[in-house]
Amino acid sequence: MCTRQTARHIITGKAMTVTHRFRAHLLAVGFAAAMLNITACNYDTPIEPSPDDAPAWDLLFESTHTPATGGGVPSLRLMVYHTDSGTVAPLFGRDIAGGSPSVSADGQRVVYVGESNSTVDYDFQDLWVVMRGAAPRRLALSDGSEHAPSMSPNGALIAYARPNAMMLSHIYVADIEGRAESPLSLAMAPGLQYTFATPAWSPDGTRLLFAGGAPGMLHLYTMRVDGTQVQQITNATYSDFDGTWSPDGQTIAFVRYISPNHQILMTRNLVTGAERTFEYANRSRHPAWSPDGTRIAFVSNMSDNADLELYTVKPDGSALTRLTNDNLTQQHPSWIRR
Repeated sequence: MCTRQTARHIITGKAMTVTHRFRAHLLAVGFAAAMLNITACNYDTPIEPSPDDAPAWDLLFESTHTPATGGGVPSLRLMVYHTDSGTVAPLFGRDIAGGSPSVSADGQRVVYVGESNSTVDYDFQDLWVVMRGAAPRRLALSDGSEHAPSMSPNGALIAYARPNAMMLSHIYVADIEGRAESPLSLAMAPGLQYTFATPAWSPDGTRLLFAGGAPGMLHLYTMRVDGTQVQQITNATYSDFDGTWSPDGQTIAFVRYISPNHQILMTRNLVTGAERTFEYANRSRHPAWSPDGTRIAFVSNMSDNADLELYTVKPDGSALTRLTNDNLTQQHPSWIRR
């Protein structure tokens, strides 16, 4: 059943009020028995400027404390860098142990990789979700470890990777409650073993960007969320992964793995195929495009080849800005609406 609502969108950095019609679609993912609910919209009135300013966006990230010499287990915490003040605070004011966060478009919900607080059913790495004003809860997924979660723009679905017994990862999709979990069946070449990684939803929620290929040689692909219409995007002599979409869906940012000590930030226009290389020293990882399209957040150890720190840069390569400078390691930045 369709309902009419007014939603707030960010278009070219300005807040717009859009009246649109939502339609629920049933989507088969992987096995025919797993049906997932996806939201689509039709614009049936003109877009008019809003008198309000565009909402502010901060950077959510995973903070890893480097253990002291002699061993120890790194501690992971979800932290937020406030872009207006430069201060860092815990996500939603809570001490949350976890990493690899992905945020819903409204900033109200975060899915992340966390540890089980049970010594009986601990799966090594589990997906958890936390909402503003609520306690974190583990998703009721099947046994196994999950990584690289990506939440759909409407917050209803999660894509993630899960390794099998041979340590080859496959992409799964489930709803936000952990139900209707199903793998995406991707037969890229009969008889060969492939692994898949770092899924990322397109801004309109209809496609996934992901890395796939033989272990050690990954390329970027897109596909519809039912596993059809697979299209190869990159075909370099190095591995490409950590893909993320620009807000208009026309460009992707990603990482090209040259060596263990040299990983490069890249962008590629999906229309023209033009690539841009951000040639920084050492390692750059985990790009995240800002919702207004003006900046790319990422982490790098370009300055001292030590801890990964938070940076932003404009898509044209200008205005490189270092945001953190401490003895902690920052990873997996994700923009979160304030």
